[in-house]
Amino acid sequence: MKLLPSGPGMARPLLLLASLGCGSVSLPSDIAAQGLKTGNLLVANQEAASASLVDLRTDQGKFIPVGIGPHEAQISPSGKVGVVTIYGQQPAGNQLAVIDIASATVTRTISLGEYTRPHGVLFMPGDETRVVVTSEATQKVVLVNLAEGKVEAAIPTNAQGSHMAALTGDGKRVWTSNVGSGGVSEMDLVSKTFVRAIQVAPRVEGIAVTPNGKYVFAGSNTEGTVSVIDTETGTIVETIRGMTMPYRLATSADNTFAIACDPEAGAIHVIDVATRKISWKLEGLGSPRGVSIARDGKTAFVTLADGPSVGIVDLTARKLVRSIAVGGSPDGVGYGPNP
Repeated sequence: MKLLPSGPGMARPLLLLASLGCGSVSLPSDIAAQGLKTGNLLVANQEAASASLVDLRTDQGKFIPVGIGPHEAQISPSGKVGVVTIYGQQPAGNQLAVIDIASATVTRTISLGEYTRPHGVLFMPGDETRVVVTSEATQKVVLVNLAEGKVEAAIPTNAQGSHMAALTGDGKRVWTSNVGSGGVSEMDLVSKTFVRAIQVAPRVEGIAVTPNGKYVFAGSNTEGTVSVIDTETGTIVETIRGMTMPYRLATSADNTFAIACDPEAGAIHVIDVATRKISWKLEGLGSPRGVSIARDGKTAFVTLADGPSVGIVDLTARKLVRSIAVGGSPDGVGYGPNP
């Protein structure tokens, strides 16, 4: 398999099978964890220059061409619209592919102009016409209007390699992981201004924030640690060890736990927010990359590069219940209900 570059976070030789990624999404609370047979998954197939749209009713997928180097994927809360970031190879990418889920087609490709290397993407809470996207190469986060196909605002992160994004539940704050600078940045999406940068550890790439905005979790690829930041004080209140490479992170909708993907260990680690300790881990996974947690807190979707597939993990039973084939080098994953 050919490695597609993923910026400064892709230095380790053990990752030559594929590039990494994940996003943070949720499921309706009435879906049982063991019987996930409704809704759709959107997976960015980085090596295949496509996205896989998987119908969970049948576990069948369709390949949608999106462009070179797709990294992250999200589906809107209504399940109607999907977005995939086109990070590119050489030259750098600068596009978003907007997908109609019902027809499984790209309805619009939005150019971000000067804002190259788009990576992390998140729908703004309560507004499916807007997404916030990191522009790694320009050290910005940009607010994009999908309906009008234009960038509405660009906010500096004042840091190098702003790769992934984490959004508070109220949509007022966005945090970025800064691989090159080894820290995180906080931006105010109401005033559209930079707030602060916090130094953490070398090669911080995985990031998640509890929906209530109280804690930020930041993973260091170099140290194999997850730092827990108290957002009120801006200080690191815990450094969690016992991981090899906590490459991607996601938090539960009820603010009680987080999951760290660890592709080098072939495991996911479940972190208790209250104790700020690893409560359990699931091993034997085929290079887990992207992770999303169901809103009911009972299920996680994990992209598995060694498949390539996306795995359905029952968090109550603590096991992988099934996996679904997708395209080469699966990266970010997003869930949406049937539109």
